[in-house]
Amino acid sequence: MIPPDPAGFRHCRSALFQSTLNAITVNAESAQSRRTMSNPARGLVLLGTVHSDPRGFSRTRAFLESHNPDLILVEISPFALRFRQERSSELRKTFLEHILAVCKKLAIQPARALKHAQIASIFRQIRIPFEYRASSAYAKSAGIDLIAVDYGEFSSEWIRTWPEMISTENIEQLLQLENTSPPASTLYAQAARKIGVRPFYPETLPGGDTLRWQEREEYMAAQIASALERPEPKRSV
Repeated sequence: MIPPDPAGFRHCRSALFQSTLNAITVNAESAQSRRTMSNPARGLVLLGTVHSDPRGFSRTRAFLESHNPDLILVEISPFALRFRQERSSELRKTFLEHILAVCKKLAIQPARALKHAQIASIFRQIRIPFEYRASSAYAKSAGIDLIAVDYGEFSSEWIRTWPEMISTENIEQLLQLENTSPPASTLYAQAARKIGVRPFYPETLPGGDTLRWQEREEYMAAQIASALERPEPKRSV
């Protein structure tokens, strides 16, 4: 069974941000001979999100408008973004067809299945994340750059599991799970408690071994450090 948007991934996000910041500092120190940089993360604000937050888009947009950044970096890879742009509609259609087939088999009302927390989470995962959509809308209106900084190879490993994730077999198992999901406020509070703690890497995800996650972290750190160096932004998110 493949659960959508694993809770561990959400909960470790703040720790991963901290790991990325540490890596930025290391990268910047190694680049001192090329360019003087007293503080590579000066002006950089890290905004963590909970994917199940029903107010996520509006909260993200409101934060950007209040902070007024001159550069936005989003934790999504160019590969994952392009894949969703090109395949999201097709995947959603296939997923819905599979849901209806399972509902018929189990004699479940489709409306009930569509409200199940696990099913709703998969629909969110297939769609372009709200943090990117909000950032894109703001970047266009403000005339600033928006950069996708995540690791494409890592994303492709995860996306390769999606056919199984939206399969009838997986849907049937997910619908038999308890239909509960912690409120966004609880997840934000859990993430806040993990800021600054030693990062952990979920073993439940493809590529969940520590070295693979560290490789991803190092790649994102390099992408962020590079973005902050040209020309140096003063208020980046």
